[in-house]
Amino acid sequence: MSERIERILQAGRAAFPAVIVADTALAPLLVQRLDGEDATLDAAELFLAAACACADPAALAAFEKLYFPAIGAALGRLALDRDDVADIEQQLRIRLFVADDEGLARVVSYAGRGQLGGLVRVAALRAGLNRLRAKGRVEPASGDALEDIPIAGDDPALAKLKAQHRAAFKAAFEEAVAGLEPRERSLLDLAVVKGVGIDKVGAIYGVHRATAARWITQARESLAKAVHRTLATQLGVAKTEVGDLLPLVESQLELSLERLLRSRSGE
Repeated sequence: MSERIERILQAGRAAFPAVIVADTALAPLLVQRLDGEDATLDAAELFLAAACACADPAALAAFEKLYFPAIGAALGRLALDRDDVADIEQQLRIRLFVADDEGLARVVSYAGRGQLGGLVRVAALRAGLNRLRAKGRVEPASGDALEDIPIAGDDPALAKLKAQHRAAFKAAFEEAVAGLEPRERSLLDLAVVKGVGIDKVGAIYGVHRATAARWITQARESLAKAVHRTLATQLGVAKTEVGDLLPLVESQLELSLERLLRSRSGE
């Protein structure tokens, strides 16, 4: 066992003493995750992700305590009921913790960069939008405005804010997409428009699948932050006010990205 793996295991056990998965079960997952990765990574986060992939109850409980509150926060304003939220949480457990064809759970692929909270939030929003589409409450081809996203009826202030900023969001989103780096735009085109998997994206760029996954996440986050920043500037409002709108902004990215990238590529 390499010194790097031993350091990760030591740091992880210090951070999560209730997790008792054997080193022999965790080490192969960590080796696979670290292949080709030479940057400094969050050892405790890697340890927790690997333990979750091993279905350790204490690790799963710790992960959900840390990151699942983001699900309720992300979905609470999309006018989804409790059963919908519970179903989405279960979907995310499967998507995050069950190994793919390569034998590595998605949570391990994304771990180590402090981005697991963002991964959970974006995955929850995507699942929530799919649920709204299935109920016929969001048109599959829509994506021009925040008005397309239904929100909970008990949040009239947010409804007013959404209506006021409808046109501003469209302009800010288009500006943000135009400002993406070429690689970011290409990654989002592959992952969102063409539906290319992480392994194939990694092969296209000649990088490890974990690196490809991290790049895609960073491109999404870069786009969301750019929209947030542009909205605050254009509207001349406090960041806290736009922050109230951010869950809807992130939802709208899922609706708008494919349409706008397709239009830019001439498809």
